[in-house]
Amino acid sequence: METQEATGYASPFLSAAYAAASPLYDLIVWWGFLPLGGERACRRDFARWLELEPGFRVASLCCGTGSMETAMLAEEPALSIRGVDLGSGQIARARRKNPGPEITYTLGNACRTELRSGSFDRVLIALALHEMPRPTRLAVLCEARRLCAPEGRVLAIEHGRPATRASRLLRALWWFFWIPGNPELRTSRDLQESGLDAEMTQCGLTVLERHVTRPDWIEAFLAVPGSA
Repeated sequence: METQEATGYASPFLSAAYAAASPLYDLIVWWGFLPLGGERACRRDFARWLELEPGFRVASLCCGTGSMETAMLAEEPALSIRGVDLGSGQIARARRKNPGPEITYTLGNACRTELRSGSFDRVLIALALHEMPRPTRLAVLCEARRLCAPEGRVLAIEHGRPATRASRLLRALWWFFWIPGNPELRTSRDLQESGLDAEMTQCGLTVLERHVTRPDWIEAFLAVPGSA
């Protein structure tokens, strides 16, 4: 497996925080997916929403510990994937999960990947934008648009907007939003108030489809660069 070293995008504090959390990352994610039918089933659906084809080049921004790359290769083995994340612990685990030549993992900033413009058939951002303040989210979405080929697709998967109060309360309980000081609470609320689809449009993407899990805790938008 080809690898690349970090180019110094992450601050020392953020790098240390991400590295410290990495051993528990997969366990927390596994727990979060349980009410949605389980992590494996959800990630299988996410991969199918990408509409992958043999030979596609895929950029996975904020790739975490590599679980989505595993799901994508299970859906379509003949891919070339580039994963980017600023967490050294996450990247290390991703490389152990996916040691094959189909994937290159880079430790770096998804806002400025320095990858070639328009060189990817699919660009994926899965369950990461809710952790970011709005300016950072927009920067990542704009980078996704830059990387996407003119006929390609960008898929952003995020915390959705549950239709009922009961669903919102259950999700808040299950995902630990009730814990004082939860760092994701403010940014996740801001994303839902702003609207992921609206932010994608703001970054020059045209939304084609919306997908929703059951229950409706997660939503995804498939988009193309510029006008459809």
